Amino acid sequence: MNKFLIPLVVLLWALLYSLFWNCERRPRCESGSYDANAIVVPAVVGEADMDAMAETEPPKMTQKEEEELLFTPLDVYFETANAGIERSSEINNFLETAKKYLAAHPGKSFSLVGHTDDDGSPTTNNRLSINRANQVRDMLVADGFNSARLKVLGMGEDSPIASNETAEGRARNRRVTIRLAE
Repeated sequence: MNKFLIPLVVLLWALLYSLFWNCERRPRCESGSYDANAIVVPAVVGEADMDAMAETEPPKMTQKEEEELLFTPLDVYFETANAGIERSSEINNFLETAKKYLAAHPGKSFSLVGHTDDDGSPTTNNRLSINRANQVRDMLVADGFNSARLKVLGMGEDSPIASNETAEGRARNRRVTIRLAE
């Protein structure tokens, strides 16, 4: 008897769960029954449609949204004793917006302030913070920014934003802050 009862219970549970999943949690079901005709199958997109989609511009940001993004400093983080940069979507979005903003506001510029954790001597950390800021400047210049509008400064270990007692804090302190210069 148990040989038939257990598979039957599993089968009934699977059917009930399927009914719940397909009807109760999805808005396409009306009156608790599954409507197979309500499923929307996307159309196949042709090359002409793909070209039209590629030509449409992404939604434009308002000047207020641009300034909010740019007036919130961006921190670019680094590995220990390293000046190499890993680009992220946040960095790319910031830089794209910054380029447009600088093109529209010729009197504005950016400051690039390098920081380190407290590992190593102060002299080494000052040199490393300047190297990191220069690395970010070089990345920006390669992306089309005017180097005359980028001010580089190295702070070494003097301005931590987190405790250097933990690995996480030291990681947050190894950064270059990009912000609009005043």
